[in-house]
Amino acid sequence: MAGLYIHIPFCNEKCTYCDFFSGNQLYLIDSYVDALCQELDYRDTYLVNRRLDTIYFGGGTPSILKKSHLEKILNTVAVRYVIDSSTEITLECNPENIDEFFLQNLFEIGINRISLGVQFLDDKVLASFNRKHSKELIIKSLELIKYSKFTNLSVDIIYAVPGIDVNFLLNTLEILSDYDIKHFSAYSLTIAKNSQLFWKIGKGEFIESFENEFINQYLIVNNYLSSKGYIQYEISNYAKDGFLSKHNLAYWNQVPYLGIGVSAHSFNTFSRQWNHSNIKRYIREMRDGLLNFELENLDSNQIYNEYIILKLRTLQGASVSYIRDNFNQNVFAHFEKNLDKLINLGHFIREDDFFIPKQSDLLIADYLAKNLMI
Repeated sequence: MAGLYIHIPFCNEKCTYCDFFSGNQLYLIDSYVDALCQELDYRDTYLVNRRLDTIYFGGGTPSILKKSHLEKILNTVAVRYVIDSSTEITLECNPENIDEFFLQNLFEIGINRISLGVQFLDDKVLASFNRKHSKELIIKSLELIKYSKFTNLSVDIIYAVPGIDVNFLLNTLEILSDYDIKHFSAYSLTIAKNSQLFWKIGKGEFIESFENEFINQYLIVNNYLSSKGYIQYEISNYAKDGFLSKHNLAYWNQVPYLGIGVSAHSFNTFSRQWNHSNIKRYIREMRDGLLNFELENLDSNQIYNEYIILKLRTLQGASVSYIRDNFNQNVFAHFEKNLDKLINLGHFIREDDFFIPKQSDLLIADYLAKNLMI
């Protein structure tokens, strides 16, 4: 298995809670797409496995690209890698970019999964976070997707937001249940240090929700989606059977992936590397045949810690034999000792070779991981 992540760093305007790298230099899009194709050529040997299970366009706002841009990137990928009907090809979309013609174009060039940034179904809340669409536009985009050829739709929603109470959250979930949504990513509002929201809080312009409100709304989302047949396969992700995100699973299962574009990260099981965050410099370097990135070689302890952190976020569980066979005796002894303590305290379910977090433990996954890490 292998994955490809393509970062599209363009937005008309930045949402106040976002800390992903993006800018509004839309005049650079053509040159940036050319640079992406050049980087694909330069990194041709990074992935040993030539078959791609997942291609993911993230951002930023990938749906700001034209059909010709996306087609050029995918054609460049197809020359270098094996893509077939089982490859999951996802495009993150904003509702304001969705129309019938756009959906038809996406389907024609091979994109088979849409991740729609719904976030909130309230005009005031949308405006307060600088989202450039309305509730009406969100519903319109959902209607268009429902009657399009796309059968794999994921939506993002955000909860534990001031101004959104329990009743409003339930109403949002009920409205969305009218559409054939195969996957939900449901996140609590996070205050990232590089976001505009962080500075608004510092100025007293925004007040965070209390922890008990977060827990209450998390349980509402969890119970509602579970009642509708969605599988919670990670803390924040729910899917109908057969529609678990291959992109997400690849990340949590530490499958090698190549990330191209500014600020994109790559992983090949023993090291991580990431590109810088300057669009103009990136375009210039790709034209000049330069490949500059930061590199971190991972030692055995780091690889073990990442395995624990990622696996404890999922209901897949982690393998005892994998840890025993892939890490030294001291690491395994540390793991066994601390796992026994946590099991005796009522955490985890042991099923043959796997220790699996209880669903009620997902909220304290970081705490449990810390007790097993080195």
